[in-house]
Amino acid sequence: MGFSGALTEIKRPSAALSIAIVTFNSARTIRSALDSILRHLPEDRSAALVVVDNHSTDGTHEHLNTYARRHRNITLVHNRTNRGFGPAHNQAIAATNSTHHVICNPDIRISEDVFSPLMENLQRWDSIGLCCPRFLSDDGTLQPLNRRYPTMLDLFLRRFVPPRLQKLVQKRLRSYDMRDIGYERSYDVPFVSGAFMFCRTEILKAVGGFDERYFLYFEDADLSRKIQEHGYRTVYFPDVSVTHVWERMAHKSWRGTLLFMQSAYKYFRKWGFKWW
Repeated sequence: MGFSGALTEIKRPSAALSIAIVTFNSARTIRSALDSILRHLPEDRSAALVVVDNHSTDGTHEHLNTYARRHRNITLVHNRTNRGFGPAHNQAIAATNSTHHVICNPDIRISEDVFSPLMENLQRWDSIGLCCPRFLSDDGTLQPLNRRYPTMLDLFLRRFVPPRLQKLVQKRLRSYDMRDIGYERSYDVPFVSGAFMFCRTEILKAVGGFDERYFLYFEDADLSRKIQEHGYRTVYFPDVSVTHVWERMAHKSWRGTLLFMQSAYKYFRKWGFKWW
């Protein structure tokens, strides 16, 4: 499932690189994200930026209009409802004619051109369909966002076991987010975080983009698996990094937790219930 409801008002950017951001009440972070991306776009390649806003009510809409007036390579889409993460990104994927496409969160900041090195890696390795950089927190510490395929046990331990008791299952938790392998070298990642995905556009289109049955959470795990099922690798490249604010809504609200559990059920129902 994918690409339903693509809006005709999106201009179809033809560029070597397209970057898509989906916003929803992202006024606190979107200006820093856009400023950093615009500052570090590769100078030797054409680039287009598409921002799809899911009916924000916190001023995000006004911020985006200001940026669009100042920058001709920004295309805006204002949805009339909150369509969710995957469906909104599919609007941008369906509209682009680029060779490479970036799925980017509104809470990402970059301090250098990360796009050119990632593009060069994909041009060097035809077997790779999607890759991701190293993720860092504001203070420069590592965010271990690489994941193995989730199991019911892994998700239960991470979401519901108190931190003081998680020490008892630390080995299991470290294995799930691949800290047993480490984050210093490149390797294949089963489940790539949707916070920043660098993709071959033709592969995204071939697999139908995101499965729109997910409103939020696990659509990135699902997309990773679809690309792998299509015969392409999903790979971590530590030589470039991005800063990720990482709101972690599922840990902070019951609504976030409920969305997380609903998406987890959809994921396991589609790919098989793996208990441990």
